[in-house]
Amino acid sequence: MTILRRVALFAVISVFTLGLGGLALLDGIEMLAESTNYSGNDRTALLGLGALTTAGALVPIALWVIAGWALFVKRQTWDW
Repeated sequence: MTILRRVALFAVISVFTLGLGGLALLDGIEMLAESTNYSGNDRTALLGLGALTTAGALVPIALWVIAGWALFVKRQTWDW
């Protein structure tokens, strides 16, 4: 696999993984920030969902790092 194909594949992977991770991260942070306007069970729910969403946002970002490592460091090839 040529370097150009590796870069193109990594660009496609980046659009989806970083896009999804970034949106989830921003959504989680927004939920955590909005929890200050609530009290009681509503606040607890927003804090829990915000923390879980923020933590879940790290999964696509971690997949992006692994994909970059596999493509450029390990030089993994996939037969089409």
